[in-house]
Amino acid sequence: MKHKFWVKVMVWILAVLMIGSCAGVLFSSLFGAGALTASAAEVEPEYVTVGLMYGSDVTVGFETVSTVGFSVHAVTATDTERSYEKIFTVELPKVSVVCDDNLSKTAYTYSIFNGSKDCVIGGYHIEVKEDFDTLEKADVMLSIVKEFLTQEKSDMHPFIAYIDGVYKVRIGDYSSAARIDEMLATIPILAGNVEMTVAKPSDTGVMIVDPLTDVIHFEFDDGGKRKLGLSALPKNDEKQYLRTPAGRLYDGVFAYERYINGKVDGVSLTNMLPLDDYIAGVVPYEVSPRWPKEALRAFAISVRGYTIKNKNRHYSAYGFDICNATHCQVYRGINDANDAVFDAVKSTSGIVLCYGDEIVTTYYSSSTGGYTASAKDTWGGTDTPYFEPIYTPWERYSKYGNGLWVTQVSGTDLAAYLRNRGYSKLTGSTIEDIKINSFSGKGTYVYSITITDSDNNKVTIERCDKIRTALTRYLYSANFVVGKGSLTYSYDEVVNIDMDNTFSFTTGDYSDIGDGRQALTANGLEDIDTSRIHVMTSNGKTRVDTGTALVADGDDCYYADVDSKPGVILKRITKTVTADDDTFIFAGKGWGHGVGLSQYGIYDLANAGATAEEILLCYFPSLTLRNYREIK
Repeated sequence: MKHKFWVKVMVWILAVLMIGSCAGVLFSSLFGAGALTASAAEVEPEYVTVGLMYGSDVTVGFETVSTVGFSVHAVTATDTERSYEKIFTVELPKVSVVCDDNLSKTAYTYSIFNGSKDCVIGGYHIEVKEDFDTLEKADVMLSIVKEFLTQEKSDMHPFIAYIDGVYKVRIGDYSSAARIDEMLATIPILAGNVEMTVAKPSDTGVMIVDPLTDVIHFEFDDGGKRKLGLSALPKNDEKQYLRTPAGRLYDGVFAYERYINGKVDGVSLTNMLPLDDYIAGVVPYEVSPRWPKEALRAFAISVRGYTIKNKNRHYSAYGFDICNATHCQVYRGINDANDAVFDAVKSTSGIVLCYGDEIVTTYYSSSTGGYTASAKDTWGGTDTPYFEPIYTPWERYSKYGNGLWVTQVSGTDLAAYLRNRGYSKLTGSTIEDIKINSFSGKGTYVYSITITDSDNNKVTIERCDKIRTALTRYLYSANFVVGKGSLTYSYDEVVNIDMDNTFSFTTGDYSDIGDGRQALTANGLEDIDTSRIHVMTSNGKTRVDTGTALVADGDDCYYADVDSKPGVILKRITKTVTADDDTFIFAGKGWGHGVGLSQYGIYDLANAGATAEEILLCYFPSLTLRNYREIK
């Protein structure tokens, strides 16, 4: 820098000394003694990274709202390290993070400039050549630049940038380097005192702009090593949240990164936040936040295990752990997370299901229809002892819209549908037959079917989920039966769930016991003349209140034969559906893949008085509940 520049610097510092009390900071910033540093990195070992906008869904600019503004961070989010370091503050309630490029705009939507629309933000900037290792030093230079621009009556906008680990001061936004030469000619005093250069657009850079004015407030480019992060500034010491254009509220940090892949060019968005905060954003969207307390607690434990076991699931493709859709777990922030959800997460903090020292991926689906499916039979792979089919008679699936279903399709339409799904071998004009060959273990999920067309071509499909996805328009689970022209099918209605007893009686119809009636007891059929009786359960002789006991007097109901609690009484319902001779009828139970937990089954057990621990062990009797932090 030239000598007259330093004279101006000293004049400016003396003016500051007369105005405020920050002289010590300014001197140390300029001359290196006791220089202030940016905030230390905040490290949380339990951070989860969730993809919100990625792949073909990225946009050139993403708008984010906070009550009073944002802390700006440099985010490290690798497969082994999660941390963020505060590097700046933007006191705007609404910003857009956009690509570092020449940009056009329609309404509030930015796009890469292609000449068909006006360029509203340029990717070229005038840049002070000097690097600054602290924000305070960069702020001093920024103030000097602003002073010179004021003297020259220039409306150019200077701002701070963070480039490859150091702070820079940049000025304006222009569509080309030639335009910068034109602008430099308009500020001869600044150009004569401060050495400057041209900053060009970068494939790894992003900018924070005011979407109302299109003015740049900060620029970030760490060469792809770290991402730009935003978190919400507190208001009056009260925690605030990040809000998206869809009105969803998010905890933690939003991490933005330029993403270019083929014709896709935009800003990807990842939410990085502590594990339990993430769980609170999953629970109310996978189940209702108004469900019973123990159902929410059981589900929070399930989500925790799934999340831990699926760390880095999408890292190689997109750089985050887990997506926000049904492919992983539905996550939409904390809008619907009420006190009950937060209490469920907090009261189970750290708890997961384990097989020995192994944390288990606790799969779940909406409804399983009275039986679960084997993981191996569903997706392939090796045998998993804790994911074998189990009988779950306590689920009231027949009462839920997604638990019991019937669909129909003509053989002609089915043939065309299957060919469109890739089953080109089925060249016949119609499907003639669908045969169920086998089931998943002793359960009711179909493992193998053979489809025959009118040309006698045959296709056999094996594995539960392949069958469900092959016929996804007509099957909501692989727990089904099929007929042509007519179909008789049965399902069970839950009459009673008793968490304190197991039952193993003969088949029969059950009705309430009242005084003066006969009941089946351990000694046979006896008159009831007292308020309590003894009955024989699978655990032996048990005393039962006559006001709540049920006994057999017909052929339609039976006790579910289970090895452990709860005791369940069921009523078998049989129905027949008829259709045209060429029409296939599918009647099924459950909704989803059927492996592991039934979400509605959790709800039913909680309503019957089961604790979260009892609920989970009903589905996984061979597993234990442990704190994952204590597992070596």
